[in-house]
Amino acid sequence: MFHSSVSYFICCNNPHCPIHSRLNQIIEPELRYTDKKHDIDLKVNVSCVPMITIHNLIEYLLQSLWLNDIPIEEVRLVAYRYNGHHYQLDEMKIPKTLQELSLTNNDILYFEPTPNAAPPKLCQLTIIGPDEKEKVIFQWYRAKTTLAMLLEYVIEKFSLQSIERHRIHLFTIFDELDLFSLPDQRLCEFGINDRMTVHVHITTSCPLTIMDENKNVLIKCSDDDDSKFVLDVPSITTIKQLKTDIQNRYEDQSIRNFQLFDETNEEFHLDDTDQNLKTFGVKPGQTIFAKFRVTTQKTLPVIVNNESKSSEQSFPSSDTKENHDRVTVICELPSGSSETIQVSVNNTIGQLRKTIENLGLSKRLVLREIYSNKIEVKVQEELETRRLTDVRFKPGDTIHAIMIYKHLTSSSIISKQTPSLAKEDKQPKNGPTTKKPIGLNNLGNSCYMNSALQCLAHIPPLTNFFLEGLRHTHMKDDEHTDYYSNLYDQIGNVTRAYADLLWHLWKCDENDNSYDSFKPIRVKDAIGSKESRFSTTDQQDAQEFMSFFLDAIDKELKEKNQNNGNTIIKNLFFGEIKSTITCAACNKGESIKTPISFLSIPLDRQERRFWITYIPKMGKTEEDLLEVPISSQVGHIVQKFVEYRQKPELFNYIFPMLPDGELDFQTPISHLSQDEIIFIQQEERSNNILPKPLKIPTKKSTLEDCLQQFFSIEELQDEWTCHQQTCKKKTKATKQLELSIPSPVLIIQFKRFSHENGLHQKIETFVDYPIKGLNLNKFLPSCQKEATYDLIATCNHMGLIDGGHYTAYAKHPISNMNAWYKFDDSCVTRIKPEDVEFEIVSREAYLLFYIRRDILHLATTV
Repeated sequence: MFHSSVSYFICCNNPHCPIHSRLNQIIEPELRYTDKKHDIDLKVNVSCVPMITIHNLIEYLLQSLWLNDIPIEEVRLVAYRYNGHHYQLDEMKIPKTLQELSLTNNDILYFEPTPNAAPPKLCQLTIIGPDEKEKVIFQWYRAKTTLAMLLEYVIEKFSLQSIERHRIHLFTIFDELDLFSLPDQRLCEFGINDRMTVHVHITTSCPLTIMDENKNVLIKCSDDDDSKFVLDVPSITTIKQLKTDIQNRYEDQSIRNFQLFDETNEEFHLDDTDQNLKTFGVKPGQTIFAKFRVTTQKTLPVIVNNESKSSEQSFPSSDTKENHDRVTVICELPSGSSETIQVSVNNTIGQLRKTIENLGLSKRLVLREIYSNKIEVKVQEELETRRLTDVRFKPGDTIHAIMIYKHLTSSSIISKQTPSLAKEDKQPKNGPTTKKPIGLNNLGNSCYMNSALQCLAHIPPLTNFFLEGLRHTHMKDDEHTDYYSNLYDQIGNVTRAYADLLWHLWKCDENDNSYDSFKPIRVKDAIGSKESRFSTTDQQDAQEFMSFFLDAIDKELKEKNQNNGNTIIKNLFFGEIKSTITCAACNKGESIKTPISFLSIPLDRQERRFWITYIPKMGKTEEDLLEVPISSQVGHIVQKFVEYRQKPELFNYIFPMLPDGELDFQTPISHLSQDEIIFIQQEERSNNILPKPLKIPTKKSTLEDCLQQFFSIEELQDEWTCHQQTCKKKTKATKQLELSIPSPVLIIQFKRFSHENGLHQKIETFVDYPIKGLNLNKFLPSCQKEATYDLIATCNHMGLIDGGHYTAYAKHPISNMNAWYKFDDSCVTRIKPEDVEFEIVSREAYLLFYIRRDILHLATTV
């Protein structure tokens, strides 16, 4: 049973009316709705006046119980309870108002659907499993399906019976669903609608936390001396305030390396200390963890590598802390130097690993093994939760922690034969990676960024430029050196973030399957700090993002090199286009050359989509999305609508309207400034005239056709003033574009988003484009050498202009074979060779990335 409450008053406005007080007497009956056929049993309490109509009661019953999809005429009052007695109603004698039944408080009205009533609308949810790959469809009813039902379905479908319930979390795009406090509430009460998506996430084992808006946030704090305490702060506390509160506990000591983690050990990025906990998604009642180092006056210099870098290590004073549970850990670094720390024997191996990582020695060091004179332990993921005492270390032991660099394979995304920038004796010996490509997590409508980044990451000359630079910092006479000296850290925030992203996408050992996706938080933060629109969770344009992103890297590289020469961005992505205007009077031409990084190709609109709201004489209002040729009239839309519904007899009963007026069947759709049309089914037949059949071109548009039109001669609409000294006339002129210098990487943009006459629409025109052998010779000056390109990636947009989704296709080397993959945020799937052309060449293509054959093996240095 579900409970709700609504109020409905019908008031007499005349205070002198003798029945004024009687009309406004409030009663509070209970309304019950039972649908035995679909196992629905609901109730709602109502505050109302006796004069309320039964029709209005049904209306509010359906509204308050989320039964809006059931027509009012398909629900009837069947019985009522008065003074404890039950009375069945004759369907021929249903009262019109509540007053006719003389009900009082706590009496009950019983409602049921009519015998021929349509069933409740069956809704669907797409459930994405914990691995972010498996998807299932969950069917549910707005009126009856609860959060608990959804949870049980998820547990069964994804075989989560062995997982503790509090570790299972469900997320929509808006928020996390509260599985603990409100399990019996219906999905619709959480704002869940038909065809939404729910993600399943499994957290690591941690204490059960129930959210309570009246509670503060608990901060479990621990320092490198293993001192622990708990702070209780509001969720609006800023990071700066929190650090101050913690610092106040340490008097003459200072805190360093401050970090915050959630219950799943996910680290918060604390770039802006003025942000409060709430902006990181921390909720009241939640527990998070703060870790930091404490610096005292008692410090000892420690050598951290062969280049004699020094750091400070704090040792707890023996007179302030009893060390009865301590062990000494000697961190042995690959360079031969070491650093010594002390930790509790009750720490887990995972905590020890984190403590070592927090020393800031190197981002590329990993803990390989720990040992004493009696015990040796190989560090593996399944041992992370084991305490040191669990593997038989004892207080007072000296433990050696062996640190190694992560195994580095060749990071090149081209074949073994590709020339490398590194000297032959410094190249890694392994071949290209055979690991499955890594996806990028969606950070909130960031699919536009993810698709653009995947396309860029699969351009070999660009990616090898960054990875070669990173490899140089790792390789020295066949030995690994410290990553902390990464040269891109010194160039700029965006360049550094992109280099870091590429490392995570390409660095992995082919046997390292530790993760399938990566969160590009650093890139989003870096580009968002330069352009505010990319810092939000609003959907943006992938082409605009990519243009701004490449420009930001180009500027940072230029500044680093004191504007000396072209950057890798200029060398790869920039070509030159020549625009020539020819005077019709003197036949002389003037040319201007302009650098371009995108070849933006206009598309001829071949079709247009309309949302149709259909209002029938009986039944529910329905919506359809129809696509018609651009030469259509309104009559063609009506004709397609009735054919789609397989009810041709409806044609003469449809009355078309716009939200602001009537429509004529002969109105061309090019005259319509809106894409929403209302079709009303009339009672009487009209003599609507069938429109003439359209002549639809059978030849499909090709990329060569589009380029031919783009580079063809066009007449200027306005008069042009000739600049020739012998002419100087205002006259007609023609304009022609020529690709004077083709870029090594050619990015073609289909201009799919139209903004004309106040109407924003997407152009769905299909363009056939080659995967191999795009030849641009006919569009180049005769002096240019041959320019043949092969497709290497595509950025795709599906859906409408205001609610679409971006994906990418890209070629990725697997065992020296370039296979095509689809990148849909964190989900990556391989395209079968026989399906490549069908999948890759589609009407969803927005950006095409072609690489010139003669520069596929291009190698460039910083």
